[in-house]
Amino acid sequence: MLYSLSGKLSLKKTDFVAIDVNGIGFKVWTCLRTFRELPKVGEKIDMFCHFHVHQNGMDLYGFLEEKELDFFELLLTISGIGPKAALKIMEVMKVDNLLAAVSKGRTDLLTKAAGIGAKKAARIILELSEKINSGKAGGDIEQIESNMKIEEALKPLGYKQNEIREAIKRISPKAKTVEEKLKESLRILGGK
Repeated sequence: MLYSLSGKLSLKKTDFVAIDVNGIGFKVWTCLRTFRELPKVGEKIDMFCHFHVHQNGMDLYGFLEEKELDFFELLLTISGIGPKAALKIMEVMKVDNLLAAVSKGRTDLLTKAAGIGAKKAARIILELSEKINSGKAGGDIEQIESNMKIEEALKPLGYKQNEIREAIKRISPKAKTVEEKLKESLRILGGK
């Protein structure tokens, strides 16, 4: 029904924002990860939204990237995972990292989410791995893991995340191993 909102950010709290769309203020629940990336109050904002109807009312959950919304909705298909629990899971790590954890069966990474025990993490992995492999979400998991390793190696060197991601996009397809990609990333970042 409602897929996205575009308007002015009129209020931001750690767990929700208010978006003014032509004089109508929409309350949109967010996770802390999204909160950290929000623009300043008064600036334009575009959010992808999930409209959730429940027994006591209706809520909107918002994300800055479409892939975050897709992953959130995948989490909601799992029995016992509601919107609030899904947001807590998504606060732990980026969607690409969550997809990699699911694809590799890493329950230990998912248990870091508040309120997620080993059994629930195992169920998430079991149910989502089938959906990710069927093409409903995700992508090249090996590529995602490789990019994560490169980001983790370059961050301590003082490079900003957006610089690292731009360098990763420019890596030649001839670079196959993580080491080769890391060397090429450093060369790109160094301007050589």
